[in-house]
Amino acid sequence: MNARRTLLLTMAAAAIATATTLSAPAVASAHEARPGTGTPAFQQCHGVTVDKSAPVVARASVLIKAPVRKVWDLHTDIDAWDTWIPEITPAKKRTPGPLRPGSVFEWSPQGMQVTSTVTKVDRNRCVAWAAPVNGIDGVHLWTFRKVRGGVLTTTEESWSGAPVEADVPGNQAALESGLVDWVNRLKDTAESKTDRGVHRGE
Repeated sequence: MNARRTLLLTMAAAAIATATTLSAPAVASAHEARPGTGTPAFQQCHGVTVDKSAPVVARASVLIKAPVRKVWDLHTDIDAWDTWIPEITPAKKRTPGPLRPGSVFEWSPQGMQVTSTVTKVDRNRCVAWAAPVNGIDGVHLWTFRKVRGGVLTTTEESWSGAPVEADVPGNQAALESGLVDWVNRLKDTAESKTDRGVHRGE
């Protein structure tokens, strides 16, 4: 458990350090997402959501000024994650072809070995996968919505399991920081590879 807590604190520190150099997205505990609270409801990918009852649920959202196709391609090119978010690599697809329900990929956030299985995919719109690791049952969801000026990109993740319950505040802080880092890096990379403006129809 001490090793797990050290890992979480390392993840949080690295994420915060990176996030401060980029445009900060909105981030919140997704447990706050209730009618009348002023925060959006849980995201969905064809009915799939994170585990709403999990002790740790977090969200990060950012506007990316790039075509949705470019944002999607960056996010789903798992074998190339090391070029823009090396903290979660090495990463490798084990199922060839585009991501689809049942696709399996491996990745290594802060040295942990995670094998994830995709549960839902809607190209250019959303993707969800399971992310179990070290006794933690993780569910991760991404949504991409075209809006004026770019793509509203939102990620939500839930963690449950004994290691999470042993330190809910610490795990909540680590997860929130990690999601902030991830969406900021996606934003920074997508915008740096895109001409000024968003191309219509993409």
